[in-house]
Amino acid sequence: MYKILIVEDELDIRENIQQILELKDFTAITAENGWEGLQMAQKHQPDLIVCDIMMPLLDGYGLLKTLRQDVATASIPFIFLTAKAEHADLRQAMKLGADDYLTKPFQLDKLLQVISTQLEKRQIVTQQYKGKIEQMEAQVNHLARHDNLSNLPNQLFLEEYFNQTRLQVYNEDGQFLPLLLLDINILYQSKLLFEPSLRHFLCKNIGERLNNLKQNNQAIDLIAYLETNQLALLLKPTQDSKLVAEIAQQILESLSQPISLNDQQIFVQTRIGISCYPNDGLQLNELLTYAEITLEHYKLDKTNCYHFYHQEILNVIFRKVLLECDFLSAIENKEFELYYQPQINTKTGKTIGVEALIRWHHPEHGLISPAEFIPIAEQSGFIVPLGEWILKTACLQIKNLELEEVENFKLAVNISAYQFQQENFSQRVLEIIEETNFDMKQLELELTETVFIQDLEAVKLKMKELKSQGIELSIDDFGTGYSSFKYLREFSFNNLKVDRYFITNIDKLRDKQSIVKVIIQMAHDLMINIIAEGVETQEELNWLKQNHCDVIQGYFFSRPLPIENLKIFLLAEHQK
Repeated sequence: MYKILIVEDELDIRENIQQILELKDFTAITAENGWEGLQMAQKHQPDLIVCDIMMPLLDGYGLLKTLRQDVATASIPFIFLTAKAEHADLRQAMKLGADDYLTKPFQLDKLLQVISTQLEKRQIVTQQYKGKIEQMEAQVNHLARHDNLSNLPNQLFLEEYFNQTRLQVYNEDGQFLPLLLLDINILYQSKLLFEPSLRHFLCKNIGERLNNLKQNNQAIDLIAYLETNQLALLLKPTQDSKLVAEIAQQILESLSQPISLNDQQIFVQTRIGISCYPNDGLQLNELLTYAEITLEHYKLDKTNCYHFYHQEILNVIFRKVLLECDFLSAIENKEFELYYQPQINTKTGKTIGVEALIRWHHPEHGLISPAEFIPIAEQSGFIVPLGEWILKTACLQIKNLELEEVENFKLAVNISAYQFQQENFSQRVLEIIEETNFDMKQLELELTETVFIQDLEAVKLKMKELKSQGIELSIDDFGTGYSSFKYLREFSFNNLKVDRYFITNIDKLRDKQSIVKVIIQMAHDLMINIIAEGVETQEELNWLKQNHCDVIQGYFFSRPLPIENLKIFLLAEHQK
C-alpha cells in the first residue's frame, strides 16, 4: 500500500484529500505547514508528496528545495496543488524539481491520474535502480571472489566452495576431498621478467591451460588463484588416491610445455603439494598449511614433482624448528666439533692437507649429521656465524699442530653459497686469518657449484680478491649441480673436487670412467689439480692413479678424525 504525504495549511482541503486517498486504498498522512511537512517526510519516507505552495513557516518552494538536497528524500515524487496559476509559478516549481503541478480548484480524477502516473514512474525507476544495484552487487561479489589478473576464483571463493563441498564427504565412508597446491617458478630468467605485462600474461596462460585440463577431466572441481601467487585445485570427492596422483601428473605435463612470448620461450617449474579432507585436516587453512609444508619439505627436489602430505613431514619440520632454536646455544655450549679428513698425494702417498668437516653433538639428539643441520643453517642464515666459527677454529687447530715437517700443508674449509654471497665475506675471511695468525698460503676455500647462480661478476671480484692474498680456491662436488666446463675457464680455480658419485665403483663402470677422464684432462689443460672424493677401495685408487688424478680423499685412507687423532695419524705417517 502506497503512503502519501499531504502538506496543506487549509484544514478542509487537507481532510478532503485525505479521505479521497484513503477511499482509494492509499495510506494518507498530513501536515499543516511546510516545516511540519519536512519533519513528516524525513520520518515516514512517503512514496509521494502532495503539497500547497503558500503556507506559514516554510512554503512549498522551500520544502521542495530542502527535500531535493537530502539524499534520503531527493527522489520522492512531488506534486504541487495550489491556487497559484501563473506561468511563472509553474516554471519556478519545475525548476526546483517538482514532478507535476495542479491548480485549485482541482478535479478529483485529474489528481488521482497524476498520482497514479507518478507512482508508476517511481516504480519503474525503483526497479531500474534495483536492477543496477543487483548488477553492481554481482560485480562487487565477482571482484571480491576472483583474482583480477587470472580471473580465477580466489581464496575467499575457494573457502566458501570448500565449506559447501565438504558436507558431501563428511558422512561418506572412505571418501576424501583432495586439495592440490601448485607452486610455479620461472626457469631461465631473462629480461622478460621485467616487463610489466609478463605476470598477467603468465597467469592468463597458465589459467587457460588448467581450465582446458578441467574441461577434459571431470574429477577437477575448482581452480583458484591464492594471495600467495600459488594455484590451488580442489578435486571432487573420491576414494581413489591413484586418481589424484594421475591428475597431478597431468598438471605437471601440461605446465611443462614452454610458454611463448615475444618470440621467446618461457619455461616454468611446477611442484605440487597434496593434502586431503578429512584425513589431514577439517578446515581449508589446515589443508593449505599442510600442502605448503609438503612443498617446503621437498623444496630441494628441483624437478617437476608432486607429493602427498603425511604426518612424518610435520615431524621433520618440527625437528628443523627445534634444531634451529638450538643453534646459538650450541656454539656457546661447545657442542660443535671439527673433524679432519686427510688428503693424499697419489704420487708420494703422503698427506698434503686435510678437509675440515663439522659435527654436532646435541645433548638430546646425539650426533647430528651435517647433511641434516647445514641446510637448516643455510635457510635460517645461521650458516654465516657458523661458517666463521668453523674457519676460525680450523685455522687455530691446524696452526697449533706445528707441522714443520710437512711442507705446504693445506687446510680446506667448505664455504656455503649463502655465506659467500655476503658483501663482507672476503673482509671477514682476511680478518679471521689475521686474528689466528694463520698462513694464508695454507688455506684453501671450497666453493659449491651453487655459487655460480649468483651474480657472476660479483663472484669473480671476490675470488680475485681472495686469490690475490695467496688463498687457494676449489670447486667442490663437481658434476652434481649447476657446473659447466665454461666456469673452469672463466674462474681461476686451483683445485677441482670430483664428487664421490663418479668415484664409487669407477674401476668397473665405463660411463663413469669416460666422464672422469674428460674432467681430468680438461682440468690439467687449465693447470687445475684434481681431487677425488669418496675413495674406498684399492681398485678405485689404482684406476685414479693410472689416470693421473692428483689427490685422493676417502675412507680407504682415513675416516674424518678429531684434531687429537689427526695429530697421531700424521705423526705415525711421518715416522714410517
